[in-house]
Amino acid sequence: MIMSDIASLSTGLERNLAYLAPLLKDQADMSRKDIYIKKHDRACTILYLQNSLNSEALQKLVDSLTSIDYLTEFEYPFKEILFSKIGLLKQTELFSYEEILEAIFSGMSVLLVDGMNIAFSLNTIMPKMRAFAEPTTERVVRGPKLSFIENTDENIGLIRQFMKDQNLMIEQGEVGLHGKVKITKLYIKGTADEKLLQRVEEKLSKVQERDIEDSGMLGELLEEVPFSPFQQIQNTERMDIALAALKDGRVIIMVDGSPFVLVVPTTINMLLKSPDDYYERWIAGTFLRILRYVSLFITLFLSSIYISLVSFNQGLLPTELALTIAQTRENVPFPPFIEAIIMEMTIELLREAGIRLPTPLGQTIGLVGGVVIGQAAVQANLVSSIMVIIVSITAITSFIVPQYGFGLAFRVLRFGAMISAALLGIYGVTLFFIIVTIHISKLDSFTIPYFDPGASIQKGKWKDFIMRFPFPKM
Repeated sequence: MIMSDIASLSTGLERNLAYLAPLLKDQADMSRKDIYIKKHDRACTILYLQNSLNSEALQKLVDSLTSIDYLTEFEYPFKEILFSKIGLLKQTELFSYEEILEAIFSGMSVLLVDGMNIAFSLNTIMPKMRAFAEPTTERVVRGPKLSFIENTDENIGLIRQFMKDQNLMIEQGEVGLHGKVKITKLYIKGTADEKLLQRVEEKLSKVQERDIEDSGMLGELLEEVPFSPFQQIQNTERMDIALAALKDGRVIIMVDGSPFVLVVPTTINMLLKSPDDYYERWIAGTFLRILRYVSLFITLFLSSIYISLVSFNQGLLPTELALTIAQTRENVPFPPFIEAIIMEMTIELLREAGIRLPTPLGQTIGLVGGVVIGQAAVQANLVSSIMVIIVSITAITSFIVPQYGFGLAFRVLRFGAMISAALLGIYGVTLFFIIVTIHISKLDSFTIPYFDPGASIQKGKWKDFIMRFPFPKM
């Protein structure tokens, strides 16, 4: 490592501290501990952030350094004696002031010794983490109740606990401009495709100079088509989904500080699967999976089909149904498109308000608000009662998709389908469907087609495509 004279450490402890003092003076939680090793006539200083410190580890370090005077019986080089005392802590040699600052603000303690032009970063971090708990966004009726947390090391330990496979490979790196964030890649050697691993490494190498606060940001940077409304990388907080993905030859990417891990590659079929499909009997699992496909279609096109049939293509409706709709809209002053936009926007506002409010209050606002506003709108002749029913159905079906981000994409596209229906009627809906299908068919996720049934039909996996066969037959 080549460094300038200004950046390199001096052998004088006081000079090093004088250089660091103005750089650290504005940090209120910055602390230092001075130690004198009498037998070797050495002064030492430990720099650390008080709020990130494991006080027990620091005390053990201080005791080890002060005991050199009494335990050293033979003459060894001082560096070897020092290593014998701090060897229990994870240590890294530092050669510059920049490296010292980076170590301190990473939560490490830094040991500077008089007469040595190197420093040592010591792992005395007190991890701040919550306990493992149930998943909050991917709930299932039956199955493991463990979700990942914000600490990567704990998450890796959880994976190791349930997957005792010597071929499980773990590779770590760092990204970020204003503070390095640890990124971990997990895969099973021999199961994951080599081309996939190369593609993942290539994509990760392109985000080395980006600041990452959450796996969601990394996922967007890794996507092949960033302007697509569809997520091309699966994310999950469930431990069992991550394990199944590893066994299937996929790659897991963890970001330190995020409880959601990324899973690549991803297809639509994978995003529509849920652990419930496997933990319940095959008939129930198949029924639930088919229900999700139907719910996607309802979420995307039910409102637009209503607009097209009422505004342009009334002849396609049965006479009795057409008369019923006409009666409900008799005093409504708005065209079906405006009527639908009013209700859809109201439902989206209530949904977002319910998420931001405290849980008990949010549920109340979502339920009571929807009922009250819908009833009041009908009585005020702003919308028809059948429009309230249609919007309620689309709101319910949008929650059936296991992946929140994937369902959110269809909620957004629903407005595009409504605009197409308002302009061209049923032809506009059909054209919008064709455009969306073409777009999905062109997407790739790490060299795997995003909308490719063959990805699930190969190697006998057709028995777990839309219909799930009984396990003895799979």
